[in-house]
Amino acid sequence: MKKFLSLLAAAAVLFISCSEKPHEGPDAGGDAVIPELPADPQPGSTDFSHRILLLQHTGTACPNCPQLMAPLKALAEDDAYADKYQHVASHSYNSDDPAYSTAASNLSQAFCSGYYPELTFNLTKENTGTSLAVDVIKSHIDNLHQDAADAGIAASVRQTGSSLGVNVQVKAAKENKYRIAVWVLEDGIRAKQDGAFDDWMNTHSNAIRVMAGKTLNMRIYGENVDVLKKGETAEKSFVIALDDSWNAENCKVMVLVNAATDDGRYNLANCAICPIGESVSYKYNQ
Repeated sequence: MKKFLSLLAAAAVLFISCSEKPHEGPDAGGDAVIPELPADPQPGSTDFSHRILLLQHTGTACPNCPQLMAPLKALAEDDAYADKYQHVASHSYNSDDPAYSTAASNLSQAFCSGYYPELTFNLTKENTGTSLAVDVIKSHIDNLHQDAADAGIAASVRQTGSSLGVNVQVKAAKENKYRIAVWVLEDGIRAKQDGAFDDWMNTHSNAIRVMAGKTLNMRIYGENVDVLKKGETAEKSFVIALDDSWNAENCKVMVLVNAATDDGRYNLANCAICPIGESVSYKYNQ
C-alpha cells in the first residue's frame, strides 16, 4: 500500500460561536430557511437506536482502494447490519479527485494513519489495518455497536436556492458534554477509479463535501451544546452553501452527535442521515 505523506500540519483552530443565530458553514450564503423539527414520537423515552460511523479513507488515484470498496459493498448488502452503521467516504488521496474536499483532507489528517485504503471508526483512529475482509469489518461493528445510544438525533433540512437550512435537536440518554456536527455528503460522483475491477467502482457515493459549524479541530466535532442531563435536549441550526460543482439532487446531510470522553476528547455517540427536503425524528429501539 502506498504511504501518503501529508504536506499539511494538523492545527487546532478556534472558531468563535454565536448560539443566538444559525451557525453558518464555511461557505454559507443566501437566504436559507431553517425548517421546523419533527415531533418526538416518544417524549418520555431515551432508548435510542445506535449507529456507528465507518470512515473510508480513499481516492480515485489509489490503486489499492478497490480492495476496501468491495467488502463495503458486501456489507451494505447485508440486511443484518443495515441499522447498525453509517458510511462516509473521505476522498483525500489525490486532490484532482472529483470527490476530494478540504473536509476529507482534514478528516484524514485527524484519523488516517497514512496508509490507503483504510477504514476508521467513530471519529477515532481505530481501524481494520490491512485486514479488509467484510467479516473483519463486521467484527469491529459488533464490538462498537451499543444496545442503546448515549444520545438521539432529530433533524430537518430545507433547500432555498443554493443554501441549505439545517435544524438539529439532540436528546441525551446519558449525562455528558455534547457537540453537534453537520456534514454534507454527495452520491453518484462518476470518476475513474484506479485498480477498479468492476464498473460500479467508478461511481462514488457518501463522499464528504463540507463540514459545517464553528468549533475546534477543523470543524470535525461540531458545535458545543455543553452538558445535557438525561432526557434534556439542545437545538442548533446551520446554514450551508451548496457549491456549484456539486449535484444538489444527489446531496444529503449527515448529523453527528459527539460525546466528551474522560481524557477531554470527543467520540461519536450517534449519527443520522437526513435527505434534503425531509426530516428525521428520533429513532428508538421500541
